[in-house]
This record gives sequence, structure tokens and C-alpha cells, in this order.
Amino acid sequence: KQGKPIFGGPFFTFQRDSLPKPPKYRIGVEFKKGARILVNYIPDEGMIFVDHLISETNQPDLPWTFIPDGDQEGYKWINGKWVHIDKVFTFKLKDGEAPNDVPILDKDGNVDEKKLEEKSKENKQKEKPDN
Repeated sequence: KQGKPIFGGPFFTFQRDSLPKPPKYRIGVEFKKGARILVNYIPDEGMIFVDHLISETNQPDLPWTFIPDGDQEGYKWINGKWVHIDKVFTFKLKDGEAPNDVPILDKDGNVDEKKLEEKSKENKQKEKPDN
């Protein structure tokens, strides 16, 4: 306030969750010993990303069983609060789709011979050792 930092406060909100919870002063993440989780602020997104955790033994009351499941949740700074985003990435690839800038197959599944040849040449160049 008035150009001075504020330490502490109910800045983490869950107002957009399907079951809203009261705001929190801080966030703690409990997980299984040895599990590797990500908690990171990404400036380009203006968000804190957190691995979504599930119980590997189907015991959600036991946080020491929590491991990442591949999804991300997060907190986005909106109007002076860190607002919880339950699922950051909502898109899904269909079977056979790959995050590929230059797909070899067209939308009907046919091979594009020209692209295949270009990619083959490119890969052969990568295989050649530098002299």
C-alpha cells in the first residue's frame, strides 16, 4: 500500500473452483518422499505453476502418497490476488496427433512424400559427424 510492500495476507483465492474454499495466506504442497514436483513462477504467463498431485495408493487423505499426475494447476495474479486455476492446460491431443510443426501425414492420414523426403535429408545431415 502507498508504495510499501505488504507481507502476509489472504492473497491466495479459490473463488473460481467448483467448490470454493476460503482465501489462504500461504500455500503448502505436501507430497511423497522422493517424488519430484514443479512449483515455478513463469513470468511470460504471469502465473505460478504447480504440478497437480494425486494419491498413488488411492488414499487422498494421506498427503505422503501424493505424486504428480502430469497435469498442472496454477495461480494467476488478478486484481491483487493469486487466483487458483484448477487446470492450466485444457487442450488434449487426439490419438495419432503429435505436437509436430511439420507433420508428415496429411489430415486424411496419407504420407506427404515431399515433406518425408525433406525430413529424411534433414535427419541425414544431423547424422553426419563434423570433420
